[in-house]
Amino acid sequence: MAASAQRIVVGSRVEVPSIGAGMVAMDNEDGTWNIEFDDGQEGDFPTGQFVLAANQSLKELRQLPDAAPTRELPSGIRVLSIPWSEPKSEGWTRFVCFSDTHGLHGSIPSEHQPEADVLLHAADFSNTGELEQVESLSRWLQAYPAQEKVVIAGNHDTTFHEEYYMGGGGARFHDPPLDCAQAKALLQGCTYLEDTSTEVLGYKVYGSPWQPEFCDWAFSLRHGSELWQKWQEIPHDVDILLTHGPARGFCDRTSRDQRVGCPELAQAIRQRAVPVSVSGHIHDGYGWTTSADESTLFINASTCNSSYSPTNPPIVFDAPPAEELRSRQNSQREAGGGRSPGEGGATSFPRAPPFNELV
Repeated sequence: MAASAQRIVVGSRVEVPSIGAGMVAMDNEDGTWNIEFDDGQEGDFPTGQFVLAANQSLKELRQLPDAAPTRELPSGIRVLSIPWSEPKSEGWTRFVCFSDTHGLHGSIPSEHQPEADVLLHAADFSNTGELEQVESLSRWLQAYPAQEKVVIAGNHDTTFHEEYYMGGGGARFHDPPLDCAQAKALLQGCTYLEDTSTEVLGYKVYGSPWQPEFCDWAFSLRHGSELWQKWQEIPHDVDILLTHGPARGFCDRTSRDQRVGCPELAQAIRQRAVPVSVSGHIHDGYGWTTSADESTLFINASTCNSSYSPTNPPIVFDAPPAEELRSRQNSQREAGGGRSPGEGGATSFPRAPPFNELV
């Protein structure tokens, strides 16, 4: 049965002959649909060129993966194992990390919404910055069992980048154009950061929406001086860094085995010895890792997998009190010779590989 004879919605599992299976990521509103394939490809197809997959169930995808053991880093930060049931130490703070929910926050399984003190969302909370999705996200945030919520925007949240949107970018997605000021005003129940910082339960959190440019999406900058200058705005005393795109070499590998994170961001993090870096953007990079000396915890919290199913569990970590975290981080830095791992005098930018995957 042709897809035109069936009900197609964003999130539907579909099959395109000679290409393969994937998920509908966006209604282009011109008779075509953007489809993200399981192998990382993407493209726009009219309804007559694909069919709904016979099995639309996400039951298997929603099962919790086998739990990895809880890991404690030299900074004291503990990355919790699923299902995050272990007790939190007195005076510590529990963080739950989401990203790339793409308007599907309401479809996140209840077992993937653990209670926490602070919720961090590393952007792409919408498909293209739709007002109704921003409003829906606000309701979800307000109901979430966390005392504080911190959110940034990303390349898909186009209405939050007014210069891009009104400069022609918005015409790709919305006719007539949406009101960017209204979109931002609809985001409630959280602290929104855009190249700014805030103090949350004693921790300094800095948030920024930028990533290396590709595919003419919002919040994109060129490699080299543009990105380097942007990352120089990151405070040197930040405890938690929230960016949409990951740093090069850390949770940034695509299904095509390319590292597509930002090398300028990686260098800025090394120079500051940031305890925690939380990002998303690269769905296939979901997970967490550390720098070689374990001074920085790198998290890719992409909630949607490469098929745009919101089935990746959040990543949860406990942090010691802010002053203790900073003391431990400083001690480790001093033990390493008084400067951050990899910090040097000259600034150099590794060559970036082509970045043609839509994420």
